[in-house]
This record gives sequence, C-alpha cells and structure tokens, in this order.
Amino acid sequence: MQRDIPAAIAAAGLAGTSLMLGSCGLFEKPVKPAVSRAVARPALFERRAEGSEAIWGLRAGLNVAALSCRGRGRPPVAPAYARMLMRHRGLLATAHREEQGRQGLGTFDRQQTRVYNTFANQASPVRFCHAAITVAQRANALDSAQFASAAPHMLGELKAALRRP
Repeated sequence: MQRDIPAAIAAAGLAGTSLMLGSCGLFEKPVKPAVSRAVARPALFERRAEGSEAIWGLRAGLNVAALSCRGRGRPPVAPAYARMLMRHRGLLATAHREEQGRQGLGTFDRQQTRVYNTFANQASPVRFCHAAITVAQRANALDSAQFASAAPHMLGELKAALRRP
C-alpha cells in the first residue's frame, strides 16, 4: 500500500502538469480555414506513427486514460501509468525532446492539444479504459528498447479503442 503512495503522487503531479501543458496555445487568435471547415485531425491519427512520435503519442493517450478511467466499470489506469512513467522516463524524455525539435514548440503544443482532445473523445469509455490498462501493463513488462519497438502497435490498439464498437 505504501509503495502506491509515491506512484499516486507522481501521477497526480504529472496529471496537473499535463493539464497545464495541454492548455497551451488555446488562447491564440483563431485562424480561419481557407476553404474547408472540417476539423483537422492530428497526423498521429491519419497514419501509423513511428519512433518518438508513437512513443509520445502513446504516453499522451495513457495520460488521458489515467485521468479519465475511474468508476462505473472503468479500471483505474493511473497506477500503471505512473509506473510506466518511472520505468521508461529516459526514453520518454528523449521522445519529448525529439518531437519538440522535429515540430517546433508552437506546433508541438497545438498538436498535443489536438491529440489530448482526440483521446478524450471516447465512443466507449469502458472499452477505452480496458484497452489502456492492458497497454500500460504490457508497457511495464517491457524494457525501454522493447517498449520503443512496441509503441506503434500499442498506440494502434489504443486508437482502435476510441472507435465505436
């Protein structure tokens, strides 16, 4: 029981930080689309993400699950997510740096807001939470090299759980 307290504190701190970072870029002047009014979906959801993009996208999806998977038949994801953050902290830090460098800070912030919003829009929260806990537990069973290789597939599983049954 006492071992879960540091994990819960870490998850709470990261959740707060993620919420704060997720709100970045929300107060910019709106840009009107030139032709279409269709909502742009993040590139992460249009194709299979690879490398640091898949690792960071998977972390984002599991972060949303850690915050939203509570009660009403939804298995709690926060403890497994907190363990994953600790177990793979070096890999996650590298993926974060690579994605910020690849996209640039402003684009990265806007992309992350879209990714978080997409993961928060679940057709079946119970199904999404079950998929998230399964993915988080598998991530915790892997070393960081294996996790990096498996991230695109695990991200695909998490994205599939967003769709209607």
